Amino acid sequence: MKVKRFFAPDMRQAMKLVRDEFGADAAILSNNKVAGGVEIVTAVDYDASILREPSERIDPENSDALTDSLAGALAKAKDVIENASGGQSPDRLENAFQAKAKERQFDQAEALVDTLEPKTRRQSPEDAAMRAMQSEIQGLRELLREQMKDSIAERKPVEAMMYKRLRRMGLSEHFSARIVEAADLSDDAEFSSAWDEAVEQIRAGILTTGSDVVDQGGIVALMGPTGVGKTTTIGKLAARYVLKYGPDSLALVTTDCYRVAAYEQLRTFGRILGVPVRVVDEKNTLDATLKSLKSKALVLIDTAGLSVKDPNMQEQFSLLETASVRIRKYLVFSATSQQQVLQATYDTYRNHGLNGCVVTKLDEASSGGEVISLIADNRLPLAYLSSGQKIPDDLRVGDSGALLSKALELLERAETNEAPDR
Repeated sequence: MKVKRFFAPDMRQAMKLVRDEFGADAAILSNNKVAGGVEIVTAVDYDASILREPSERIDPENSDALTDSLAGALAKAKDVIENASGGQSPDRLENAFQAKAKERQFDQAEALVDTLEPKTRRQSPEDAAMRAMQSEIQGLRELLREQMKDSIAERKPVEAMMYKRLRRMGLSEHFSARIVEAADLSDDAEFSSAWDEAVEQIRAGILTTGSDVVDQGGIVALMGPTGVGKTTTIGKLAARYVLKYGPDSLALVTTDCYRVAAYEQLRTFGRILGVPVRVVDEKNTLDATLKSLKSKALVLIDTAGLSVKDPNMQEQFSLLETASVRIRKYLVFSATSQQQVLQATYDTYRNHGLNGCVVTKLDEASSGGEVISLIADNRLPLAYLSSGQKIPDDLRVGDSGALLSKALELLERAETNEAPDR
């Protein structure tokens, strides 16, 4: 048996290298993502009869039939993909009939690959031949996906370009697909007009609270993981209120008894602004603290910044939920966080009565689509935008236009940096 490694920028090109050198008889032993692309390990001149040897963990009565079925289906999937990708000049436009035929071929290949995977999962992990076949199936799936992308780009270039730009902007797959679908592009649509329509769709998807939280008064708690800027935002809100209404009807409260620095920072804000600061701990419950401040028009609560996996997180939730007075809760996000981190944070807090969100560190972000996707996908109203350390200047009431403009500015900057030098 001969084994060889192939490196390529993507799975499609890697599979082409394998086919060009070994033909359709090569078996893929593994495929992995590496720096700069993918790595495929293939084998040729192997003993094909091992594919029909029953594994010790497979029912002897069904093992031969299962192996034959897998081998046959795999070969058929290869043929379908080859037929779907070949036979036409890439420079020639497809007519409607050809496009439909290609879609049916891709659907057929996708269905074949889907039927293969569940069966391979039942095989013994020690069976090298079955593992090789499963790896080859995954390679076929990646190749199929790449070919489907190319097919869509050929038939609907404006749609493909718009989707690609939305993703580059940082929008999630789900939200990007929704925007493209809502655009309802015609075959002769121009990209500039289609993009303008997409921007309006994005703007419509960003919900806002519509008013300044500090003007409403009451009890407001800022929640979120450590490092997102909750305490600094509390300081900005407090300064904003004092400038409008004076310090007498404002109080600050912290439930963060885990970090000394958190209380010290809040106490510094209180000393500068001339407002009282209270700490909730073992001796001072939240209910008792809030009752002592019932004469205040606005109470701002700075909650503990904890990791989503911290065991004390549930204690913080219980503290706010068992209070005898109504507390409006706002989740604080950092615009510098990745999409997965933002979604994981929201998933942790979503069932605890959120009234909206605050987006911080917008001045440090490299893209704005991630927070836009989170707000739009989860219909979470935007209360404030924070874009610096100046108190209270670098804070503005939630504005969909401002957030979208910043995201577009960051997109244009990224595209300019990616453009080749002339």
